[in-house]
Amino acid sequence: MPIKPENKGRYPADWKQIRAAILERAGNCCEQCKVTNGERIMRGIGESADTYMDKDGYVFDADTGTQLGRIRHSDYECSGKWTNVVLTIAHLDHTPENCAPDNLKALCQRCHLRYDAQHHAETARATRKARKAVADLFEG
Repeated sequence: MPIKPENKGRYPADWKQIRAAILERAGNCCEQCKVTNGERIMRGIGESADTYMDKDGYVFDADTGTQLGRIRHSDYECSGKWTNVVLTIAHLDHTPENCAPDNLKALCQRCHLRYDAQHHAETARATRKARKAVADLFEG
């Protein structure tokens, strides 16, 4: 996930080296679904949701990386769009300053977004509440 400009100062100066070390530790694969960084995949929809297919027609469980079998592309229920996998580094405690190796995990964008979903919802809720409180000051 790209680092927001307002958060860049929260990352250490050697972030690129830290990121590279985590990717190397993970074998350049998502530590959740096992998809390889840079691989072109298709994500499943409908009954194939929570799976992904590689260019050779192998289908994998998107939560564990377990190979489920092989299928023709035309028989795979998907959006029909190929996507390039980009690995990101997740801070497991959601604190960018904490760059201890055991707090960092290499995740593809899907797995990272899923991991952060509850945190994002809480942050959005707090932002909405703060906006409402400011608006209340100017009513009447």
